[in-house]
Amino acid sequence: MSDMYKEILQELGYNLVDCGDHWRSSAVYRGGDNQTALQIYKNTGVWTDYIKSDGYRPLKHLIQLTLKGQPDRVKNILKSLDEKPDTLTEYKTKSLIQMEKTYDNSILDKLFPNYNFYNNRKISEQTQNFFKVGLAGSGNMYRRMVFPIYNEHSQIVGFSGRRVDDNDYAKWKHIGKKNNWVYPAYIPSDNNIDSIITDKKEVFLVESIGDAMALYDQGIKNVLVIFGLSVSASIITYLTGKSLDNIYIAGNNDFNSQDNRGLKASIKNYLKLSSYFDLETICVKNPPTGYNDLGDAHESGEDLKSWSVQNLDRTKQKKFISEFVSKNKDGFSKAFLKKAKQLNE
Repeated sequence: MSDMYKEILQELGYNLVDCGDHWRSSAVYRGGDNQTALQIYKNTGVWTDYIKSDGYRPLKHLIQLTLKGQPDRVKNILKSLDEKPDTLTEYKTKSLIQMEKTYDNSILDKLFPNYNFYNNRKISEQTQNFFKVGLAGSGNMYRRMVFPIYNEHSQIVGFSGRRVDDNDYAKWKHIGKKNNWVYPAYIPSDNNIDSIITDKKEVFLVESIGDAMALYDQGIKNVLVIFGLSVSASIITYLTGKSLDNIYIAGNNDFNSQDNRGLKASIKNYLKLSSYFDLETICVKNPPTGYNDLGDAHESGEDLKSWSVQNLDRTKQKKFISEFVSKNKDGFSKAFLKKAKQLNE
């Protein structure tokens, strides 16, 4: 059915961006120009408008909204889907998609207020308290520093845990739908990070919570964690809903490695974001010279505040990115190769 849904949506003027199990698009039905406002699931056609935040609805409702005043055309399209117009009712969200699990705040009482691990990395207890981190003494996050993940409704929707031992298991472990997280934007506080990003009109995108805490500890609070190497559709949607002057991609820079995965990832994110933002808004901002990541730089006493305000020549950066991608073609998709080639045109 997904091919049929795609054909119908494109015929109605929706420019669909493929995001795995769903598409993203602007809200054509209301004249919107935010390219990630709508999320439309491929297998069911179920959709939501993130800007309006009015829940999930069936595809036929989107068709009806888009073709308002054209009942005959609506009827013909619904007929092609073997659906009758009189069944245009809202579906219950739970029956259409898997609901995101939430956790009671009391679960945090099980965490020990042990700050030694990050104290040794020069992260203050004040910063750790803001991030509500604690040490797990049992369960799936045993012997990990655990961070609760909040959504825009101040609900806990997951956890991220950093191991504290030198064992060979994964450094980070996540519980919840990581691709839905916009963290730490909604950690409950009088002046949350979402508000700070809105006020400052700029944001730093980092790979890990450790990097985010390093920036926060030095007064740079307008930061989001991408939890790995790629900016998720949820974060892109969040960013497009803001009026931003600068988006700094501050990923790792594995300069001493033969394969600089961190820099490659930052460039891919730059090219990915270039589909949604003006190139003068986006910037790759590597950690200070000599450091792989911001956490290491902070631990060594680097002044990240000064680093954060250093101006970069956007024209030179576009040229560098274009040349870097051209020299490392095997590491980039055809779409990214095309985007990189267009940077200097």
